[in-house]
This record gives sequence, C-alpha cells and structure tokens, in this order.
Amino acid sequence: MFSLRLIVVALGLVIAFWSAHLPLIDWIDHALFQTLWDVPANAKDAEVPLPGPAFDSYLQAHDLHQPAWLNYLIDGLLFGGVLLLTLGVPALGTGLTVAVMGLIGAALVVGQAVMLLYQETWIPLGEIYALLIPGFVVMLFWMQPHREIRDLRENVREARYHLGRLLLQQGQPDDALDVLADCPPSQQTLELQYDIAIQQERKRQYDAAARTYEQIMDQRKGFRDVKNRLQALEKINAGSTGTTPPTVFDATSTLVLPDQSVSKPTLGRYEIEREIGRGAMGVVYLGQDPKIARRVAIKTFSYAQFDGAELKELKSRFYREAEAAGRLNHPAIVTVYDVGEEADLAFIAMDYAEGKPLSAYGRRDRLLKLPVVLDVLARVAEALDYAHKQKIVHRDIKPGNIIYDARSGDVKITDFGIAKIADDSRTRTGNVMGSPLYMSPEQLKGQRISGTSDVYSLGVTLYKLVSGETPFNADTLANLTYQILNKRPRSVREFNPELPDGVVRLINKAIQREPSKRFASAGAMAEALRRAAVREGSKEAS
Repeated sequence: MFSLRLIVVALGLVIAFWSAHLPLIDWIDHALFQTLWDVPANAKDAEVPLPGPAFDSYLQAHDLHQPAWLNYLIDGLLFGGVLLLTLGVPALGTGLTVAVMGLIGAALVVGQAVMLLYQETWIPLGEIYALLIPGFVVMLFWMQPHREIRDLRENVREARYHLGRLLLQQGQPDDALDVLADCPPSQQTLELQYDIAIQQERKRQYDAAARTYEQIMDQRKGFRDVKNRLQALEKINAGSTGTTPPTVFDATSTLVLPDQSVSKPTLGRYEIEREIGRGAMGVVYLGQDPKIARRVAIKTFSYAQFDGAELKELKSRFYREAEAAGRLNHPAIVTVYDVGEEADLAFIAMDYAEGKPLSAYGRRDRLLKLPVVLDVLARVAEALDYAHKQKIVHRDIKPGNIIYDARSGDVKITDFGIAKIADDSRTRTGNVMGSPLYMSPEQLKGQRISGTSDVYSLGVTLYKLVSGETPFNADTLANLTYQILNKRPRSVREFNPELPDGVVRLINKAIQREPSKRFASAGAMAEALRRAAVREGSKEAS
C-alpha cells in the first residue's frame, strides 16, 4: 500500500523537474486554452499553436500574458497536490474524496477562465492536472485495501479492548494489560488501563498499579488524576521498610491507608471502609458489599503466621469450617455471607452486628446489671445449643466474641468457623493464639472436645461479666495453663460478695474441670440462666 503513495510522490517530482519534456502537459494546456479562449469572436481568426515560442507570440498578438510569479504558483500547487493525494485522500472516504477532487478541479478551471477573460492573463495548469488526475486514480486503488486494513485494525483493537474489559471483570488485571499491550492508545484503552490500575490499588498491588499509571502517563500525561495517584503510591512504596513490600501483611497489619488519593482496598468484592477490631488471627474490618449496598464485618485470617507445610491444610480446614458456619441460621449467631482468599490472607464476610462486644462491660466499674447479663448469656447458650446440634462447636467463646446492642437488646455470637482453625493450629504447633483465660482444660490439653467446652467458656464469660475478673490469673502462660489444669478456681464471691447463691452455683457448675460435671448441654445451661434471670429480675422489680 505504501508503494502507491511513493508512485504519487515520484509523479510529482517528474512533473516538477521534467514537465518540459512531457508532451501530455502541453496538450492539456493547449486543450484548456482553446476551450476557454474560444468564447471571444476575435479569437477565431487563427489556429492556436501548441505551447512554445509560437504560442508565446500568439499570446502577445492578442494582448495576453503570463504572470511573473507563475513558476512559484505551479510549484506550490504541485507540492499541495502531492500532500492532498498522499495525506488528505486517505483521511477521507471514497465519496467525499471524489467530491473534493471534483470541486478542486472545477475551482482550477474557473480560476483559469476568470484570469484569462477578465485579467487577460493565462495561467497554464497542465502540470497540476497531470498530477491530480492520475494521482487520484492511483490513490483510489490505495484507498480500498487501506480502508479494509484500517477497519481490520479497528476491529482487532475493539476485540482486544472488550477482552481486556472481560479479563478485568474476572479479576485478572495482569492478563488484561497484556491484551492491551499492542493496542494503539485511545480514550477507551486509557480508561480501561485506568480501571486496571484502580483494581490493582484495591488489591494492594501498589507496585503494579504504579507501573500501570506510568504507562498511562507515557501515552497521555494529563489523563484524569493519574499524576496524583502515582505520587501517592510512590509515598506508600517509599514507606515500606526492610525487604518486606507494602503488600505483605502480618496478623496485626491493617489494610486501611490514610492517604485519600489511593483507592480503598478490597477483599473479594467487599470495599474496606475502616478497621473495627483486632484479634490473634487477624484484623476485623467494616466493609461494604457494592452489589447490594450491605454493610458487612470482614474477619481476616493472615497466612503470614503459618509456614508452607501447614498452610495448605489450614486453607482446606478454613473453607470447610467456614462453610459449616455458613449453614447456621439463628437470630443470635452472626450470619456468614461469604468466604474468600487473597494472596496473603483469607477472610470471612459476615453480618455486621451493631453494638459493643461484652468485653467492654468486663471491668468492675462498667458491669451490666445482673438480670441483663443472665438474659444475654441465656440467649448465647440457646444459640450454642443450636450450633452443637448442627455438630459445630464454637471453641472460642469469650466476651470479645459476643456483641451486645444495649439500645435494641440484640445479641450476636461472632467467629464461628475461624475458631476451629485457631484451635487446631495451636494444637499442632504448641502455641496458644489469643487468651487462654476462657479455654476449657480439655481444649488446652489438645483433646477432642464437644459442646461442653463451650459451656465451660460461657461459664468463665459469666464469671467475668459479674465480677470483672476470671477464675484463674497468672503472669505467664505456662503458669496460667497449670492453674487451669490443676488448681481450684478462685471463688467469684472474692470479687462480688453480693452475688446470689444461685448464680454462684451456676458459675461453679459451668466451670468444672471435668466435662461430665458441667451442664450436660448448652441448652441445659440456657434453662438455668433463664430461671436465674427471671428470679433476679423479679427481685429488682419488687
């Protein structure tokens, strides 16, 4: 295709430098002059000679002349004609090109006629016609395949764009960038690259996002807010210390970034809004499900605390336990909506429970009223009884995993699912993750446990909420474990002498070292708690 353009350029050079040796040009000028000069009557008295000395004498005889600037005009028109044919024609469609060339040809003829008849000036434009007519024919042959190639390239670009968009929607930003690599830049491709960079930001792939923004700036420097976002990412990357990149997080690292120029991170499809809590397993976030505008609590489970040998098994157990927890449907158990995985952590998205954890009421100066505590824990025990009948043991009952909304009175148990993973990893590694203050003796020994383990933990929780203390206390983990396994618990009356006998007996029964001496089930404990709540409530009312 490109060689046809060269033919036009070569034609222009031949006409510019060798027009005197081209009889065709003289013939064109002669025919045009005769056509235009045939109108006056005095022009019919002699035959018009061909261009040359005789033609010049003919012009003088009829008081006609050629302007001194004629050569400059022809050279300029030749140059403009070459540009028009090689650059202008390809930019126009076939129909528009024919119309434009027709108008140019007509304008040249009319211009010659006006100059000849009214200015007595003859401007021979045979060289221009010799360029435009054959050059236009040549370019017509060029335009059809050029248009097909252009349409094909556009189709390929569109296909790559749509494939890139699809890959981005499927969560494959790197593959989407590879698809766009050979596409010429356009508004569409730049917008897609921008969206890819935003997703990389949200997935905490800050180095990759910075590279994508740099690619956009190479193509169009002032595109949207790319410059500001790139500067913010450079600050984040510069803030990472040592050899640990800012995209790797341990159990207590937060995903929330203070720089508002960077997109909010996401876990799965959930947008992280803020941090709402921390635990031994990871950080808890308040998130938003953009598809249905639902607020969720997102509990993370960091992989950084496990080595490669145990991580695969932990992942399998994580999904299995999360699936089991997702089957629980009880008003006092937080609903599990989703479970997912990122490069460095797993997460569970669950119902966001309004209120505070009961740990906020575990100090002596902030204790709830006794009837309220008994009623709340009675509902917790009922929920645990429901879960135990579904063959699910919580394993991590403590005040921090029970949410209580004082305004509505709602109670929610959290962390079903993650608890078993934490417990199993403790058993295998010998490390206790989190506080063992509420763990049953059999749980600390790594023995097989049942629902009575949750009964023990709930008894310790009741102890804490009525006294502000726990049955055992020690300076070291080893000493604490020894006390739980071998010593008698401190009497709750040491810290709350006014506690009714019925509540003291209830606590003592729940925290027996031997599982067989505790309440037979969480349901039995719920009944005892409910009776005590009614009894203590009637005392306050009287």
